[in-house]
Order: sequence, then structure tokens, then C-alpha cells
Amino acid sequence: MVKDFLHSDKKIYDSVHGFIPFDEFEKELIDSVPFQRLHYIHQLGAAYLVYPGATHTRFEHSLGVMELATLMFEKICKSVRPDVFHFVPRKGSADYLYWRRVLRMAALCHDLGHLPFSHVAESGILGQEGHESWTIKIIESPSMQHVWSKLKSAPSYLEDLIERDIVEDIKMVAVGEAKWQQLNPGSTFTPWVRIVSQIITGDFFGADRIDYLLRDSKTTGIAYGLFDYHQLIETLRILPSAEGGSDDLQLGIDENGLESCEALLLARHFMRRRVYQYSSVKAYNFHLRRFMQELIPLASLKSVEDFLHWSDPGVISALSLAARNPKAVGHDDAKCVYYRQQRFRALALASDITEKDLILFKKKRSIAERDLAWEFVKETSFAPEAFTFPVARRHVVIQKASDVSDLLLRIPLDKANWVYISPKHDLDLVDFLESRNQ
Repeated sequence: MVKDFLHSDKKIYDSVHGFIPFDEFEKELIDSVPFQRLHYIHQLGAAYLVYPGATHTRFEHSLGVMELATLMFEKICKSVRPDVFHFVPRKGSADYLYWRRVLRMAALCHDLGHLPFSHVAESGILGQEGHESWTIKIIESPSMQHVWSKLKSAPSYLEDLIERDIVEDIKMVAVGEAKWQQLNPGSTFTPWVRIVSQIITGDFFGADRIDYLLRDSKTTGIAYGLFDYHQLIETLRILPSAEGGSDDLQLGIDENGLESCEALLLARHFMRRRVYQYSSVKAYNFHLRRFMQELIPLASLKSVEDFLHWSDPGVISALSLAARNPKAVGHDDAKCVYYRQQRFRALALASDITEKDLILFKKKRSIAERDLAWEFVKETSFAPEAFTFPVARRHVVIQKASDVSDLLLRIPLDKANWVYISPKHDLDLVDFLESRNQ
């Protein structure tokens, strides 16, 4: 069993984590068409038009998530408090090896369902279900069956783990509890599956978040995304809930990792302002999103094969053709991206500006439909209740993070609302917004 599950005789060099080892089962997944497609999906959408180094892809990010998730899993299974000892599988046991396998495979699979340019056009094309629904469809598709067939034929699976459906567990861990329940109403996660899934998808400690901050910071050259993630992983623990329920176990930290958590949140805040919510990046992503919505309507994605056909090079080729042809669908947006001509201005809105205000402005100035657009967020990107994760203090005391750190609650969490205006009317909009503040 140990040979089947832990022997890693292959490796790939990553610019963030160094050599990342993988075994024959993971190689089968990495070599599959759906995973190789991630070579051609930019991690940061059109951000490379502003930050030239931001050409990294979902391929390398997924490998990085697998590496980080493995370190996190091994740490929480090694550093176990007496009151949760019964909950955690022993290292080397069948359960331990099984869930380590599930975690690594899920980490590789978690981004398979991304559209070209990642999140740029996701909400506009895929709607509420998001890329996770396509991740599940791809995992279940014939293009991945050879991966699962080889995995299920391993002697260790046949001997010890046949009572579980490993592919079902991989799907659940890859997309996370909230999205799984949205796509499968009435379904539930066991406490252990919840912990394993949080290692990848958790909004605070998730390996997905940690890797993209480190990777995006490195490639853009914006140093704000760096933080002491080694210390954070070293202090990860499975802890009883800070709310007092001994049976409600959560992913938390030892108190020595609190500063790393604060640094992680600060990194997210500054990277959001300097990269993810930077006005020039937002403007290019706006044009690219509008172009892709016309190029790839949801109705055209009738099968996994149709979905896998699309990647960044195909969209870039279509952009080139449309930018040169005034009669082509999406010509105006293609020209803004490809030739950088007549690009819209992206402006972050003050919190007191409403959609009604913009509709009134549009009507008064007789602005054409395609010359003005806006987006209003419906929820914060990081809810305050996230800070209820448990922190293990001295003398075995468990407290909520929000009760231990004042800094966590002082870091701004809200995403901005944005308006996009054509250069013909941008000064009018600036005058309107300034007049509102007087």
C-alpha cells in the first residue's frame, strides 16, 4: 500500500515551491487532456496587459495547490491535540493514505472547469453555478475515465478502501462544501470531509488562496502578496469550535500562527487593490468579458468536449480577427483589448452611489447602451464570521480569532462597485461623481 500511495518517483520544477514530486497515478491525471488544457488558461485573466510578467497559468497553480495542500494535511495529522486524537487518521493507516490521495487528486482537479482567462467571464457565461459545475462534469467525463480506472485498479484500493467511492470524494473535496451543497441540495459533508476540503477551498487557510497570492505576487512583481506561509502551515491544527461545541471540529491555528494569519489577510487586501481590483486591469477584463460573452454563449457549451475546446489561444485568435473587421461581432471590445484603442475607463464607486444614480446619469446625458456599464457586488469577499476560526491559546484554551486579534477586524473587506465608461463620456461621469460628493 505504501508503495502504491506514497512512492513518488517523478517531479516537476515550480518557480514558487521548487521541485514538486508526484507519482504514477497523479502523472496519469497531469497528462490528461483536461489538465494539460490548463497550460493555456491565464491565472490572472488580462492582467498581463498591465503587468507583463503575469503570464502564469492554472496548470502551475494547480500543481502548487497540490504541494501546499499535502504539507497542510501532513501537518494537521502530525500535530494532534489529545481531545481530537480519535478524529484524525494515524499516519501510515489506510484512512490516512486514502485521504492523502483524495486531497492531492482534488487539488489537481479543482480548477479544471475554468473558462479561458479564468474568472474574467465566468459569472456572465456560466451564471450562479460557476466553474465548479464544469469541474464536476469534467471529472465525470470519458476524458478522465482512464485516470480513475488506473487509480481504482491499484491493489491498495481494491484491498482496503472499496467501501468508499474515491471519485465522489475527489469531487466533493475539489469544489468545497458550499458549492457542493448548491449543486446538490440536501447533501451534507461529514466533519472529516469538511476538514479535508477546507485544506484546499477554505476562504482563510485554503491552499488555493495561499498559492495564488504567492504566485500572483511573484509574477506581477507586487511584493504585497508575500507572507510567512511556512509559519502558518506549521501552526495549523484541527481544533474544537471556539463556540464551545466539542464535536464541531474546525481548521484553526496555534496562537504562534496568528501573525501569519494577519499577514495573509493584509496580503489579500493589498493585492486586491494593486492587482485584482486595479483600474487598468478591471478595464481590460471588462472588454474581454464582454467580447467572450458574445463569442462563447452558454448555449454553445453543450458537452464537455465543447467546453474543453476553448482556451486562451482560441479567444486571442478571435480577438485578432474581430479587431481587424469592423463588421465582426465584438469588434469594438476586441479593438480596445488588441489595439488598446478607445479603452473604457474603470472607476471605483463610492459606497453611496447606487444603480439608480447611474441610470439617471445615463438618461440625462443620452448615453448609448454600450457606452456605459457597471457592476455592483452583492456580498463582501470576506465575511466577518470567517474570523471565528479557533485559535489555541496556552493552557489549552480555545478562542475565536476575532477575540484574539484586533487587526483582523480592521482590515477592509468589501469589494468596490465599479462603473465602466467610454472615453467619449468619461469626463461627464467624473463631473457627475464629483458633484455627488459636494
